[in-house]
Amino acid sequence: MLFSVCKQFPEVTDGKIEVVPFLEASKEIVKFVEILGTVFSPVKNDISGNIEKLSKIHHSDEAKFSTLNGIVEHELPLERQHQIGIDALLWLKRALEYVNVFLSCFAEDGKQPPCSENMSAFFHKAYEEKLKPFHGWIVQKVFGLIVIAAPSRSSLLKLLSGGKDPVPEEEIIKDIEQFLIGLNSNIDTINRLYVTHNLHFNHKV
Repeated sequence: MLFSVCKQFPEVTDGKIEVVPFLEASKEIVKFVEILGTVFSPVKNDISGNIEKLSKIHHSDEAKFSTLNGIVEHELPLERQHQIGIDALLWLKRALEYVNVFLSCFAEDGKQPPCSENMSAFFHKAYEEKLKPFHGWIVQKVFGLIVIAAPSRSSLLKLLSGGKDPVPEEEIIKDIEQFLIGLNSNIDTINRLYVTHNLHFNHKV
């Protein structure tokens, strides 16, 4: 997987995010999580499931639900159990934040030799900050195992090279940082949208 050829997260226009390019870019995150190994399947499945929920809503009325904002605003008057899109986007956003923190740590560490070979600390930091507050103890145990099984830095660099000749690490980091610009912009916009409508639920799974 090469971040240089990934579909980028869309530009935010007037505080709105288009559904289709957002979901297509989110699928690139699924690809990244997939190369981390089968132990990361819970993360991959969670992201994929929420992408599917939002895609289904979008396809039910592509004009009405062309933006994430449109989905959220349509569901605002509904009872909590019927806010399928709001809930799916919230959990997808949290997962994107989790990956964002890890990739940011990975890229920053790569620019300050000697680089860390063990990536577990970065995954642990990402989990503690972005997902753990919303997980019960059973799910926390699962993620504890995921962190331990994280690939090493050298292994991850090979995976990010697409299985071909190794791509220079500085090039991989540059591509990751470029990818994160759009991701951060989208995350910030979704956070503002949810804060505006007081939609930050703290229930645990």
